[in-house]
Amino acid sequence: MQKPIGVLGGTFNPVHNGHLAMARAALLQCNLSKVIFLPNGNPPHKIGEAIASPEHRLNMVKLAIDGTDAFEVCDYELNRAEPSYTVHTNREFKRRYDCPVHFIIGADSLYTLSKWYCYEELVRECSFIVADRQSRYGSDVAKACREHNQKGGSAILLSMSAIDVTSTDIRLILKNGGDASKYLPSSVDEYIKAHNLYQTEV
Repeated sequence: MQKPIGVLGGTFNPVHNGHLAMARAALLQCNLSKVIFLPNGNPPHKIGEAIASPEHRLNMVKLAIDGTDAFEVCDYELNRAEPSYTVHTNREFKRRYDCPVHFIIGADSLYTLSKWYCYEELVRECSFIVADRQSRYGSDVAKACREHNQKGGSAILLSMSAIDVTSTDIRLILKNGGDASKYLPSSVDEYIKAHNLYQTEV
């Protein structure tokens, strides 16, 4: 059987250095053949939130991963009119790639996984690679991984520094006229400036 792949889904509004750090750590620590960045098209948990256009978000991811052969981007969810759910995407990617699929998520997602669509099926069918990050939902990601695995799921905790920035933080900095360049790949920072993104609510 082929080596597993990692799937890093997200709105990527915008993609930032924390996303890239998660992908690199997962690639190396979990022996993945590649990491696929999967921009959300219609994220059901963010309905009503101002989000940059699919074209801008896709372009920013392409810029961020340029030059890393083991990273690629997939527009599967961007092309779906209906909301995308991880349990369905997992089945589609297993069909496409015929190998184990691991979803790379932040600790905040693991803490709230029980609220996700078809939670019981997620536990049975999906494998998760988890990166620690600051979250208002919890503070002990190792414990959350253990509890998830005790329910029959699969959650692997990455060994890496906690990610201390979110896309929301970056948008707020930019909206207020600040400089968020230290959190962004330089190509993404330049793209945001060239297209005047996030100067308002999008």
